[in-house]
Amino acid sequence: MTIKKENHIHISDYKNLVRGIVKEGSLFSLFKFQTEVIRKLTADDGTDFTQQRIVDFLNILKEVADECLLCNKCNQTFKFRICAGLSYKKDNAIELTCEGCGDCYTHSEERSHFTYFNFEAWREVDSLRKRSRGFTISYRLSSSPERALLLINDNKEIRPEIWINGHRVFQAEEVKSYWNYSKELIKKWKKNEEIQAEFKRKENITIYGLDERKNG
Repeated sequence: MTIKKENHIHISDYKNLVRGIVKEGSLFSLFKFQTEVIRKLTADDGTDFTQQRIVDFLNILKEVADECLLCNKCNQTFKFRICAGLSYKKDNAIELTCEGCGDCYTHSEERSHFTYFNFEAWREVDSLRKRSRGFTISYRLSSSPERALLLINDNKEIRPEIWINGHRVFQAEEVKSYWNYSKELIKKWKKNEEIQAEFKRKENITIYGLDERKNG
């Protein structure tokens, strides 16, 4: 009984420590640090033992996050998901999703930085892709500063493609405005009319920046 009580006290203290770190906004830093420490401390133990210790930690992290981690945009509690045992138990990941605004953050042991995108923007791209005729639209996660691009190949048998950068575009309405603007440019291209927009050439492709898009 004494040992169980002491373990309960230690776990409670640890949860309080985790809670304080999460409230400071350092959840992902804690995730990376703690998983690295666990792997170092259990290096001489079996893979299953190491994985179980990491899962124990992730369950505590989820419990604390579910209690106190709120979205900065809409003040709703994030949905915390654990993706355990990836790459033959050499990688684990976590995902935070806000059902209010659609913001999503993911991180894994093997990545150096977390990924941030918006589900509503992604869903809008998927919806518009199904409605596109004579061109297509895709959702990409890129570190480039461009928010959206239109790529037109010199070969007219290859469909023009709109690229939406999920690391820069976080609203469905913004995706729609890029789509509408691109349709105007594509119509001019099909009619061999002059396109008044900044562009650059890469091999046989003309790349238009869409940040000067028209509203609507």
